[in-house]
Amino acid sequence: MAAVTAFRENKIVMDIFDDSNFSDYEARKMRYAIWWAFYENTAYRHVHTWAVRYKTAHGLYKYIRNIYNPAGRIVDFWVGHLLGGALDPLAGDGLIVPSALPIITENEALRSAIAQVWQWSNWQQKKDTTSLLGSCMGDIGLRVVDDVERQKVYIQVVHPRLIKEVTKDDFGHVKAYVLEEEREDPRNPNRAAVKYNEFVTRSDDGQVHFLTTLNGTPYPWNGIEAEWEVDYGFVPFVHISHIDVGIDWGWSELHKFRSKVHEVDDLTSKLDDQIRKTVDVPWLFTGSKKPATTPTTSGAATSTDRPEPGREELPGLWTPDTNAKAIPLVAPLDILGVSEHINNLLRELERDYPELTVEIVAATGDLSGRALQIARQPTVVKVEQRRVPYDRGVRDIQQMCVAIAGDRDVDDVFAGFGLESFERGDLDHTIGPRPVFDKTEADRAEENKLFWETAAIAVEKTGIALPAYLETQGWTPEQIRDVVRPAQRQAVRNNRAATRNRRAQAVTEEEEPGTSAALETGTEESEEVIA
Repeated sequence: MAAVTAFRENKIVMDIFDDSNFSDYEARKMRYAIWWAFYENTAYRHVHTWAVRYKTAHGLYKYIRNIYNPAGRIVDFWVGHLLGGALDPLAGDGLIVPSALPIITENEALRSAIAQVWQWSNWQQKKDTTSLLGSCMGDIGLRVVDDVERQKVYIQVVHPRLIKEVTKDDFGHVKAYVLEEEREDPRNPNRAAVKYNEFVTRSDDGQVHFLTTLNGTPYPWNGIEAEWEVDYGFVPFVHISHIDVGIDWGWSELHKFRSKVHEVDDLTSKLDDQIRKTVDVPWLFTGSKKPATTPTTSGAATSTDRPEPGREELPGLWTPDTNAKAIPLVAPLDILGVSEHINNLLRELERDYPELTVEIVAATGDLSGRALQIARQPTVVKVEQRRVPYDRGVRDIQQMCVAIAGDRDVDDVFAGFGLESFERGDLDHTIGPRPVFDKTEADRAEENKLFWETAAIAVEKTGIALPAYLETQGWTPEQIRDVVRPAQRQAVRNNRAATRNRRAQAVTEEEEPGTSAALETGTEESEEVIA
């Protein structure tokens, strides 16, 4: 793979009036390389051919290191929260069996078909690769592989650096794409690498045209033919922009953090180097001459009790010259003050990325469930926004896979599906909502307590009946009956107890006992009516 060498900052930022630089293929490959270097914590290392120019262009310290750099934590968070978690092997709706991708559909047969596509695609693992590359680099591709020989149809994750071009319609569906990659020469592995290209377009009549080339010349990379057509009716490819900014290519989750991370890494690297200098400081000796023989330093000898005495004391040199002075050649630095300034920069950066601190807050255990929910709310909103393009892309690629598999009749679970299933609505489904953060039993208990406290206030203040209030909260008639009937029975029992107390008091006051008995009988009858 050819290295990315020529760094220019205008290739990594977007001009609102002209996005051609940002969308340029070479510019995108440079961005992807830089974002990945930040993720692996090597952005300033000279192992990257563009690193020297990158540091110079941003005026960074010569010896800067990725000391704080939260890119790894940011991307890993999105891997866990975009499509993260275990899949339901039966592609259920997530209500009974939790699922990373709850499938909401009225066509129950579609579940088995999607589950089979997941299995063939190794989707449990590959969905996380999708989140990793998408959140880190800003773009990700999903491609349908129609493997006729093995009779399988599956989802392939396409690294964004391989996507040379994508053309979409007004609804975001891919109309054409071009892939490009350096590969080993299939004619002779000992030769230099060659350029592979895949050109895919769709005509107005739904025919999808494929062409593969080697160094610009048609070549049958599949071992059969270099050019062919299939009447899919759609281009079997999905492109997902992690952050959609209104152009064909997306922003990485890291796109906005560079300037602040540069500042923190720059200052922290200098502070660390200054501390290093104070530990190994050069000295200026005045009032004496350099001795003719090399003096030795004082210091305790190594022993069993003190294996490293040099770490416990400062060695000293003595001279008979009373005018001799030793001056450390290092500038004074307010280390605590600089450290606090760096911490202020970190707090500002973490305000931009609430996901960096949300789990730290949860781990302290100082917040109640409600307070923790409020603290997490900015992150929850952000996750729900980021999930939208991924959920749509996954849905679209699943529909394509099921349609093609049904047309190929590759397995019984796809019976009844085909390329015409789109128009019939047989493939309609959505990726359902799922919680951003798992709830603990304490969280559920507190939420339950708060719900019933609110219900009690509503009943008391507004006079609304409890069943009516529960209905406004989305409860089904069955759920309301299961909750209200026991409460009504308990109310009757309380009335019976109160009636008995009044009867006992009436007997004590020599009143007629029949009244109390009649009251008690009426109460028992009311309980039977409720039952």
